[in-house]
Amino acid sequence: MFTSNLSKRALLACSTFILTQAALAQGPEAAPVCVFGGPYDAECTGASTAVPVDGTGSFDPDGTQITTQWFEECPFGFVDDPTSLQANYVIDMTGQCYRQCYLVLRVTSGNQLTVCGDWVRVSDTTAPALSVPTDVTGVWGIPTDPGSTGFATASDMCDPVPTVSYFDTIIPQQGPGHEQTIVRTWTALDRCGFSSSADQVITLTSPSAGSNFNLEMNIATCTDVLDRAAASTRLTFTVLGRSNLAVAQINRASVRLSRQAEPLTFITPPNPNKYSAQEIGVFAALQFGDCNPQGVDGKKDLRFEFSYNDLINTLNLAGEPAGTVVPVQVFGTRTNGTPWIAYGQIELQ
Repeated sequence: MFTSNLSKRALLACSTFILTQAALAQGPEAAPVCVFGGPYDAECTGASTAVPVDGTGSFDPDGTQITTQWFEECPFGFVDDPTSLQANYVIDMTGQCYRQCYLVLRVTSGNQLTVCGDWVRVSDTTAPALSVPTDVTGVWGIPTDPGSTGFATASDMCDPVPTVSYFDTIIPQQGPGHEQTIVRTWTALDRCGFSSSADQVITLTSPSAGSNFNLEMNIATCTDVLDRAAASTRLTFTVLGRSNLAVAQINRASVRLSRQAEPLTFITPPNPNKYSAQEIGVFAALQFGDCNPQGVDGKKDLRFEFSYNDLINTLNLAGEPAGTVVPVQVFGTRTNGTPWIAYGQIELQ
């Protein structure tokens, strides 16, 4: 009797355990987890700006496969692949500086649905990219309007037509050979109020007539070419005598060599008395860039020797592209104290 009752109680306990486990197995599944990702604050990249959205953090705790779908709530945007966990929310930014829209992600597993969402924002906070014309060096009297010296251009990711304007700052004569400098400041402004600026420098040398084009580096060649790869320690420039400059009147201690219109950055000949005056060439140049040939014209000329390294480094010639033509000048005073100047140009190789 005792054994029979014990067996019944054991059978009942075992049945209760099995029923309990079955009931637990048949209970409700856990809801899927929705992970929206973000935050989504993007820079405008054009009239149609795509903002990547990522819901790959979403999952079902039970390991059941999930399905997803993005829903936008604004008429000016759409999701390019609404059922993909990784998609792009494309927002129309035409004429806009800022836009936001609420985006929803729905995650489904079995018969259960979880929803999450947040704002997606797009802003234009970037100034236009501005490209200004190259700097100009020319003889006083050349046209300096943008039609002659170049216009700046601008581009902007979000504004197809940024406004480009300029204003000029005039710097008057600063020394021998320098007539005027125009610092033309170009500004690009987009519709959202962001701007960028850059300068174009227009340097005007003097004079406009050809009375001072009497400087030659190599009188034997028409184009004065400076070979920067050549192993050299010295090079010479020749000042050709002209009707209003007898080289015997030159105060040799005052001689300077500079770029045209940059008389404050110069080099001097280490030994200005090294060469004696003699007839070397004929002053015949009528305009800038003309050559003065070898020959005798009844006027003595005078050579000055300069350090090659000083010329390259002080006049900042090392970084100029090959083929660049650099206007230069040698200047100083006469023995009576009056100034003189001689213009020429060199081509860099």
